[in-house]
Amino acid sequence: AGRGAFAPAGTSASSLIAPTAGTLGSPRWIGDTGVPENYGQWKDGGPGTGFLGTPKNHRELLEKRPMSPDVLDIDGERVHYKFPAVALSSITNRVTGCVLSGGVAFGGVLSFVGGPETLPAFVEGFKSWLPFMVYPTKLAFGFPFVYHTLGGFRHLYWDKTTEGIDNQSAKASSIALFAASGGISAMIAGWTF
Repeated sequence: AGRGAFAPAGTSASSLIAPTAGTLGSPRWIGDTGVPENYGQWKDGGPGTGFLGTPKNHRELLEKRPMSPDVLDIDGERVHYKFPAVALSSITNRVTGCVLSGGVAFGGVLSFVGGPETLPAFVEGFKSWLPFMVYPTKLAFGFPFVYHTLGGFRHLYWDKTTEGIDNQSAKASSIALFAASGGISAMIAGWTF
């Protein structure tokens, strides 16, 4: 009782994930000892995993392995992993795609339920009821469209030329994508029509 699906007999699930005394602020370990010393080696006279291709310097390689990219530390407050710009760009592209899909679905449902004049009436009502929210709302709607569109153009370029996919270029284009999207979105939001 209380064991995880793959926990050894006699081990509680909480002991597998709960920090031990004095570990707050220290690197996160899985279990109490990290990787067992005899991992990948001969055990109890058996062949270990050498026949699978485990290299002789496996311990050295394990020590160089990066930590799991948990965003928050054990205490749940401090950040100990910084996402690279390329990862943030990829995540933002997916989020903006979901936001655009949700916006189109909202407009479609609103128009379907109330008729084709409902969406323009909703927009005009919002502008008159909360005029101070017009700019932030336009920015919130504009950024996903601009970012996702520019990100799509970047991917088309990558697909057609296979250039700019290396780490340095991808980081530079990700930062440029954020900057261009923010600037263009701010200009669109400031434009009155």
